[in-house]
Amino acid sequence: MENLRLQAKRKARQLKRAMPEEDSISHLNITPMMDMMTILLIFFLKNFSVSEANLTLSNDLIIPRSSTETNTHKAVQITVTKKAIVVESGDSAEPIAAVKNGEVDASVKRDGQSGYVITPLMSLLQKHATRLKLIEKRTRGRMKFEGEIVVVADHTTPYRLISEVLYTAGQAEFGKYRLMVLKGGKAITSGPAAKK
Repeated sequence: MENLRLQAKRKARQLKRAMPEEDSISHLNITPMMDMMTILLIFFLKNFSVSEANLTLSNDLIIPRSSTETNTHKAVQITVTKKAIVVESGDSAEPIAAVKNGEVDASVKRDGQSGYVITPLMSLLQKHATRLKLIEKRTRGRMKFEGEIVVVADHTTPYRLISEVLYTAGQAEFGKYRLMVLKGGKAITSGPAAKK
């Protein structure tokens, strides 16, 4: 029995000697960690973008203020001032209809005074939709037609007039819209594109 115990102790010592000693960390190599942080920094800088819209404010156009923030998008812009409705796309801006006392004249509406479709606005937006669909087709879908507009309206514009503009845009295949507002003196679009 004593002999077995001595043999077991001998075996344990041999196994202990055969096992390598634990490596103690004498220094920490931070080079891989710095490489990873550099890659992350470049990734975040590349994906960070700030988007503002240039907008000329006048006495006819004072847009509302907001605390929400969303990046602006390249889209057809419809501006509703106290005097006119203007459609801007790229470098061109075309006045479409006169506004007087917060209303569009009944003669430019499809169904008269009670109608919602502003005929000249509808015609121009349909032309823009056709042009943007052609661009989508020629670029093989790389530049998609999203049917999105940005509405810039004076803060005193009646809800009925904004409804008429949005309804007309929806009838011309522009079913998504964003409303432009001011935040800290900078023009931004508020909220995700809403479907009409």
